[in-house]
Amino acid sequence: METQEGTRAVMPENPILSVDNLQKQYGDVQVLKDINVSMEPGEFLVLVGPSGCGKSTLLSCISGLTDITSGTIHIAGKDRTNDEPADRDIAMVFQSYALFPNMSVERNIGFGLEVRKVAEAEKKKKVAEVADLLKIDHLLQRRPAELSGGQRQRVAMGRALVRDPKLFLFDEPLSNLDAKLRVTMRTEIKRIHQTTGASIVYVTHDQIEAMTLATRIVVMKDGIVQQIGTPHEIYNTPVNAFVADFMGAPSMNLMKARATPAADGIKLEIPTPQGKAIELVDTATAPKVLQSEPSDVLIGLRPEAMTDAERVNGRTVQQADCLLEVVEPAGPDTYAVIHLGGTEAIARLSADADVNAGETAPIAFDLSKISYFDIATGNRL
Repeated sequence: METQEGTRAVMPENPILSVDNLQKQYGDVQVLKDINVSMEPGEFLVLVGPSGCGKSTLLSCISGLTDITSGTIHIAGKDRTNDEPADRDIAMVFQSYALFPNMSVERNIGFGLEVRKVAEAEKKKKVAEVADLLKIDHLLQRRPAELSGGQRQRVAMGRALVRDPKLFLFDEPLSNLDAKLRVTMRTEIKRIHQTTGASIVYVTHDQIEAMTLATRIVVMKDGIVQQIGTPHEIYNTPVNAFVADFMGAPSMNLMKARATPAADGIKLEIPTPQGKAIELVDTATAPKVLQSEPSDVLIGLRPEAMTDAERVNGRTVQQADCLLEVVEPAGPDTYAVIHLGGTEAIARLSADADVNAGETAPIAFDLSKISYFDIATGNRL
């Protein structure tokens, strides 16, 4: 796991992309603050964060479409900080597709090769290979107006792939598609990455896209990299409360609790609106800072770590009776909203859980999955 809080992230030995100490200002507004990001060849690196966090600006800086204020950008070992976009050996796929409406699919895909004066036979061969990979070989003679949104996005991807650049940059390419087609295209993009081994930097605000596509994720907020890690690391060991809350659907439950050292571990008291606190004992995972004296702490549990007995499957858990304020059937799961630790927490129950809103039900807490955060700073303890 990599983080930029306190120490600089460990960089790969032979990165395909290296962004060092990058700053970007517009007048007095600092949009990107000391960004350090690096990726190995063949990685799928996803930049994710809320609107305004700086992820699209960072991608634009990497592409050369936006000048940086300070710092350096290396692509495949070459300093590209001041190079024009055309000289960076990159290809971009945009949200808007940006296809030529008067050209066929075949010409749209091969236009970059045409501009570079690639021989006609070689161009046709490359276009055919890419069209076959993207499953659009039967559409080569159509024009963009005759295509669906998903087909247009495949054509835009084909135009990038046919160039075989050192680095692919994707700027929220699925934002214009409906929910079902987004899922389909996510699978297609992942399949293409696995097939080609391409090096991809991908921007999205959708944390589900980030989790499903990435080999590593860069989580950003307010122009600052919060955490860099694999989807597993980001999901299970978020470095702060922001990452814990942003990554995951539903997000991690963050609840205030009173931690008191006990003979067999740490006793956690989680207040409820009913006045009686829920008491749990963490015997293994509590950080040392909580083991010396009583203190208030922010605890984090994913919804699947708050469940019903039917989903425990032999794990060691502790049960407590909780008032279910809202019950939401969701196909394979039933979500129950519980007021705990000064906030609404979500428990993920089995699909056929026999529960109703307004009733009290036993909830199993899996403390092996717990995270602890400092209440004042939000940083992981």
